[in-house]
Amino acid sequence: MRRLKALWMVWVCSLSLAGGAWAGDYKLTQGTVITGEVAGFNEMGVVFRLDTGGFSERTPWSRFTQDSLKELVRDDRLKEFVEPFIEIPPEAKPKPRPIVLKEVPRVERPIERTTFFSSFTTPMGLALLGILYFANLFAAYEVAHYRNRPVGVVCGVSAVLPLVGPLLFLASPSLELPPSEDEAARGLDQLDATAAPAPAVPARGTTSRAVPVGTPKAPAPGAGLRVAAQEKAADSSKAGPKVFNRGDYTFNRRFIETQFSGFFRIVPTEAEKDLVLVVRTPKQQYIGKRISRISGHELFLQLVQGGGTQEVNVGFGEIAQIIVRHKDAKD
Repeated sequence: MRRLKALWMVWVCSLSLAGGAWAGDYKLTQGTVITGEVAGFNEMGVVFRLDTGGFSERTPWSRFTQDSLKELVRDDRLKEFVEPFIEIPPEAKPKPRPIVLKEVPRVERPIERTTFFSSFTTPMGLALLGILYFANLFAAYEVAHYRNRPVGVVCGVSAVLPLVGPLLFLASPSLELPPSEDEAARGLDQLDATAAPAPAVPARGTTSRAVPVGTPKAPAPGAGLRVAAQEKAADSSKAGPKVFNRGDYTFNRRFIETQFSGFFRIVPTEAEKDLVLVVRTPKQQYIGKRISRISGHELFLQLVQGGGTQEVNVGFGEIAQIIVRHKDAKD
């Protein structure tokens, strides 16, 4: 019996000596404060010897605040039980580098007030004006060919009056070209061939200057070209048909306007009044008297149908053959 009491006293003294290092105030999460020394511990919690006397109930490790756990973890014996409940603080994020604003080169704005026309004084504006000016001259060149006008006159007026000059000549009617030198020479030859023989020269010693009966008078000056034009119109009506086949010619607006200009007239001339225009496609054939309209990719032909007329449009890509013949000629 005495031996048991002696062992109890030794255990209590050793426990009090060992717990002296853990004495203090330990705060719980619900706000309670335990003041005393650690009397016993295990993985379930810790028991304190209270300063007021007696022992506290076993307190779980999870009920202590972080500050109290950091006080308890100082002892090596409690370290393995306390460390799992101590929160590791998050790593401090590095501070972002400060943003340094750097000055950038800026375009100097004009001091004076800018307008729409002032933009053409810049190099880009001058280059744009130059391109438009040369385009104006090119348009004048094309209008001169289209309207049968002198190229020098049209381009000169367009150089002085840009944009207005080409529009002015484009709105004006086309000029009729005079007959060429070859056509005039052929007209004079035909006139000489149809003229009557010269009167006979009277014998020497006679004074008679009588003109033989039936001798035609010499034509008046300038009448040769008119006679040649009339005979040419008559010959063209009696001549054989003119055939234009795809492959030999390129059917486009310029070709139609130059080769069949007479068929654009409302009142045909002597050369085209008895002629018809035959337009053949792979599927159909059209016989017309006049081309009423024309665009960049098709023409509009007025057909000959009894006493009335009908207008049809034919695309340039569909035309296989164009024939100019007399209205009474057979195909």
